Amino acid sequence: MCGRYSHILTWSEIHTLSGLLFPTPQEEPTPNYNVAPTQFCPIVVSDGAHIWGERATWGLIPFWWSKDLSEKKFTTINAKAEEITQKSTYKVPVRRHRALVPANCFYEWRKSDKQPFAIGIRGEGASGLSPFFMAGIWTHWAGHLNAAPFEAYSFSILTRAAGDEMALIHPREPAILLKEEIEAWLKAPLDQILPQILQPLPSQLRHYFPIEKRVGKVSNNDPDLWRPLCD
Repeated sequence: MCGRYSHILTWSEIHTLSGLLFPTPQEEPTPNYNVAPTQFCPIVVSDGAHIWGERATWGLIPFWWSKDLSEKKFTTINAKAEEITQKSTYKVPVRRHRALVPANCFYEWRKSDKQPFAIGIRGEGASGLSPFFMAGIWTHWAGHLNAAPFEAYSFSILTRAAGDEMALIHPREPAILLKEEIEAWLKAPLDQILPQILQPLPSQLRHYFPIEKRVGKVSNNDPDLWRPLCD
């Protein structure tokens, strides 16, 4: 968790959502209603001194990785916020390489019956969802993939223990940032911001609904994935 999410924001919309101004790639992000690990996604990155937009692959490539990337068999799409300062893969980037991961919702499967849900921030419109940022960390890595030169930005999404309502679906949730936490996540000392990141999203801000099980197939990628089953 989280293993799937969606984003359909332009760079201009990401600027507006963050309240920050920063340089971005010329190419607009491709809308993706069913983001899966290893796919490239828009993120906002900070190195402690500068902030900018990047296109990055989901699944952090450790800065210390020296083998062909095809040999990396462990998953790094998520990083547990409670353990992030102890894990060798994450403890260096979380100090100065933090990221905002824009999303419109994330998907989770209820363990009891494998029913998928679209989950996010309560908002207006047909879906009842508003876009948000998840806390992330990033690296820039250069090496080889399948023996060919490969260079990319990569990222992990921070997760935390779920709040009571979310825990009915899954015990963990992505670290969704409140408005006042967005800039702080990129700039504040870690010992100041991390305790806030560990707090679950207030239940009154959360919106979720069951959706069709076809979301489980990555090739299904369309707005109807957000359609509530009750419709």
